[in-house]
Amino acid sequence: MLIHQFFDFHCQRNPDNICLIFAGQHYSYQDIAKQSQQLAQALLAEGVSHGDRVAVLCENCPEYLSLMMACSRIGAVLVPINYRLAPAEVLYVIRDAQTKLLLAPDGKLRELLDGLRPLVSKLTIISSTEQGRRNWQHWLQENAAPQATSMTSASNTYSAFLQLYTSGTTGNPKGVVISHHNIVALYTMSQTSLPVKSGIGTRDLVCAPNFHIGGSGTLLLPILAGASVVLHSSFNPLAIADDLEQLQIDNMFIVPAMIMAIIEYVPNIEQRDFSHLKQLLYGASPISTGLLEKAASIFKCDFYQCYGMTETTGTVVSLSPADHALALKARPELLQSCGRPLAGVEVKVINKQGDVLPSGVTGELLIRSESNMQGYFNLEQASRETVVDGWVHTGDSAMIDEDGYIFLRDRMKDMIVSGGENIYPIEIENVLSKHPAITDVAVIGIPDDKYGETPLACVVCATDQTITIEALITFCRDKLAGFKIPRRLEVYEALPRNPSGKILKKTLREPYWKDRERKIN
Repeated sequence: MLIHQFFDFHCQRNPDNICLIFAGQHYSYQDIAKQSQQLAQALLAEGVSHGDRVAVLCENCPEYLSLMMACSRIGAVLVPINYRLAPAEVLYVIRDAQTKLLLAPDGKLRELLDGLRPLVSKLTIISSTEQGRRNWQHWLQENAAPQATSMTSASNTYSAFLQLYTSGTTGNPKGVVISHHNIVALYTMSQTSLPVKSGIGTRDLVCAPNFHIGGSGTLLLPILAGASVVLHSSFNPLAIADDLEQLQIDNMFIVPAMIMAIIEYVPNIEQRDFSHLKQLLYGASPISTGLLEKAASIFKCDFYQCYGMTETTGTVVSLSPADHALALKARPELLQSCGRPLAGVEVKVINKQGDVLPSGVTGELLIRSESNMQGYFNLEQASRETVVDGWVHTGDSAMIDEDGYIFLRDRMKDMIVSGGENIYPIEIENVLSKHPAITDVAVIGIPDDKYGETPLACVVCATDQTITIEALITFCRDKLAGFKIPRRLEVYEALPRNPSGKILKKTLREPYWKDRERKIN
């Protein structure tokens, strides 16, 4: 099946059911269906056809879901772009995806669009802030037929549907190509494995950004089941608390840093009534015992940890509510586990020679499931290295205990996860290496109570030169997304290196992680 076929089934059976609630507005399945058909016609009028990439730059909004369905209808591939990136970073994604069309429907990113326009010439930008025929509303009215006509495409279940960009160790982001089949497989695995299931009459709150698989996935899966989604444009602790209490939310996905923010920043949080909330799903990092106990006393619902990656189309391993209860009662170490595989997911741990390791032995974690990506866009070698015989090499070192619980130990890939965002140090290092005061640089991830990890810049300065963290931040501001800019700085006389000249990041990291069993957070 194709993604829009799930949606159309629910629309035909229950056209007036609420599909989205956004900023106080209610959108029925029929409302989103009409908008998606209109968008499909407009895309066809722009010459978009099967397999073409359509870039979208926006915060979470109803138009994003409509664009998903529109692209599914005509066989196009939607490319959501991280709106937190700097213009030069956005430009790279646009060029890599080979798209000539950029849609910005929500009007909130005028500054980013203004910074992008001088860098592009042949790119067609359609946004709510444009003038004339490239204005979003004008574009729809001019190009879309008033009544939906029959739309056919060459798509099948294995056709590409989404292209999500994830950073890479080469310093450039890679486009992860996800098919309709990958999404349907993930939906089937989730519906089989989750103790609380989305469906007609249930409501999910979604605040993760659409350019993440965590945002697109948590938006799509309830919709495929005919449920309703309360969609937030971005994360706002008070707004989330209000909606949890007033809109009878059943399920919500956030990261531990968000849980902490809600508890810390919402006044009188203990007095709120969250009794309708059945399940809180979290991912990107484990939860501490203290935070879990506090959160459990406030939300009074089941907790469900999710582990996955863009390359697996999202969650493929989970720590169930029963596991959380067991952790609080008798096995606290389980909170350091990301859980066990979902239905239909295979996992194994191997050594450098490719041999499968026994329980309790640490190696690289590999995952095989029907939700594994098609590959990286136009990167055949990288795709072959990441997916081997159907197994995704996660780049995470881990061990599996005798009960099948997976415990992550470290990253074999050089990556930092901060507040749910993947950050590859080489991107930051490439920028800092151009600072006139810096002669050598290494960026590492260190523990952070709020975000899990935060980047630390380790630098060597040129003779008679100095640098402050304030100067470093200012230098990076127009070159890197804000979440990538280091807020910590250490100045060294020389960085530690091995005999071949490679910087010993393990040595740099050791003082910050020495008292922790896990070398990631």
